[in-house]
Amino acid sequence: MSIRWVAVPVIAFIFTALCVTPVQAAPNVISYQGRLTDSSGVAVPDSSYSVIFAIYADSTGGPVLWEEGSSIETHNGMFSHQLGSLVPLPRWLFQDNDRLYLQLIVVGETVIPRTRLSGVPYAKTAAGLRVTDANDSLAIRTFADSHQVSIFDHEGKAALILRGEAVGNKAVVLPDSSINAEEMLDEPGIAVEANASLIPLPTGSMADLVTIKITIPTDGYIVLHGKCYVLLSGTTGANTALVQVDEHEGGGSNYPYYTVAGLGGYVNTSTNYFPVYVTRTYYKTAGTYTFRMEGRASYPIPAEAKTWDHILTAVFYPTSYEAVKQISSEPGDHPEAIPIILDNSADPQRRGTYYEMDLRYYERQAKAARKAQKTEHSQNGDQQ
Repeated sequence: MSIRWVAVPVIAFIFTALCVTPVQAAPNVISYQGRLTDSSGVAVPDSSYSVIFAIYADSTGGPVLWEEGSSIETHNGMFSHQLGSLVPLPRWLFQDNDRLYLQLIVVGETVIPRTRLSGVPYAKTAAGLRVTDANDSLAIRTFADSHQVSIFDHEGKAALILRGEAVGNKAVVLPDSSINAEEMLDEPGIAVEANASLIPLPTGSMADLVTIKITIPTDGYIVLHGKCYVLLSGTTGANTALVQVDEHEGGGSNYPYYTVAGLGGYVNTSTNYFPVYVTRTYYKTAGTYTFRMEGRASYPIPAEAKTWDHILTAVFYPTSYEAVKQISSEPGDHPEAIPIILDNSADPQRRGTYYEMDLRYYERQAKAARKAQKTEHSQNGDQQ
């Protein structure tokens, strides 16, 4: 049967799109419904019609990106067809194109204009999602095959990349200067104190040279770096001094965190300068802590020991990446502490039993406690 219209030389059909919905039973199939009418808007006779469905990236012209042909049945002009049921819709079709247009060719006649596909067919390909902003610039894109999510800036550059299959530094890619206190709760932090005074050192317990206070927002590591000059004078005999980082005021030297500056003899009694650097790492729970760089002289008068230009820096790190070893005379509750027997008769400070401990044990304990607390809160919420 053929129908001729005045405006169209052979057969003319007008296509009216009604809806586009994803078919849940087949993730790569889109259910498409429409109505065929003649040029007067009257539904075509109920029958079977051959239709070619084609998808383009442009509203006019351009190459065919996908197509399939099918025979459709009409009822009062209405028909339904599942796009992709005969020729699968490739994933890249929705990943690589911001706009797509559907073209129908019914019984050899091209229906115009093309119909732009709405966001629903794109939603069905959430494994390969593309999100654009109000200016149609790419904002977010996912890559299912590589388990990657990319977020783009206003210039179209990838500002944030998350890689699910990667580990370490390759798992998250951030632009320079992207982390600050407003973006992360438990960010790294720093505190610095300086004391330029000339401080005489006693021969008894340690004297404070400079103290520092730091508040950490969550459990983590505090790394202390101390620097000063030791000035030794007054004797041609032995003259040394000890400098260390400690948490407690006064007390003795703490192996192996002290540095000894000085010599076993001098050519004269004039002042000799010795640069000193000390460091120490602690694992602490969230809170405020005070640390100190302290020192003491090893020999009494006429030997003199002083320190000068003290700087103490505290840096906070919320997590570790490899081993964080500490040596202490007290193992505490650390179950993996390794005893070290020191017997140096020439140095009483290096005699006795010490313990080597990895501070990551406390990090694991803290994470387990937070996880248990979160689970408990979740269960209490479900019960309420």
